[in-house]
Amino acid sequence: ARSSAKAPSLGYHLAGTKKVQQELARPGVLERFFPSADEADAVSNMRSAFAGLYSLGEDATTEDLAAVHEALNGGEGSYVLKPQREGGGYNFYGDNLASKLKENTSQDADGKVKLGEQLGEYILMQRLFPPQQRAVLLRNGKVEGSGESVSELGCYGTLVVSPEGDVAHNEYAGFLLRTKFSNVDEGGVASGFATLSSPFLC
Repeated sequence: ARSSAKAPSLGYHLAGTKKVQQELARPGVLERFFPSADEADAVSNMRSAFAGLYSLGEDATTEDLAAVHEALNGGEGSYVLKPQREGGGYNFYGDNLASKLKENTSQDADGKVKLGEQLGEYILMQRLFPPQQRAVLLRNGKVEGSGESVSELGCYGTLVVSPEGDVAHNEYAGFLLRTKFSNVDEGGVASGFATLSSPFLC
């Protein structure tokens, strides 16, 4: 009989989606997976690394709607509107973000926000502003340009689990560091917005 490994399984694929990331950031959710009092510090450390993530679906909370209200009323520069997909090129920033929200929301006289159904496929995320550094960017061995840049480090792992949930392998598997010019909103390497880099540790 043949055997095969799903890579990734549906569960682990969903675990990497923005919607699941947003749900994990809700108060009390991490504690479901780390319930021991001895793990409270670990939970606090993990939560301190989370950006603000806000639902735009039927499960939107008062906190989520407050973030939308801020983005609609001059605070659009503090957020990114992200769909449930990867690769870069599909996010909304700044004026485009504000327009997308205005097209799909309504506000009553008291400023209470009502979300349109289409927004359910997005999340609203706090925009991050990493430190800038001077860089020369190369693509295909040619200089693309030089100037102020920002970088993003992604760390990867490999995981093999049985259908019963027994972990056979769970190891660090490397990293990807991508760098783009600081005036570029999107960040995908494959989509041409960023280039691959190597870290310089000092």
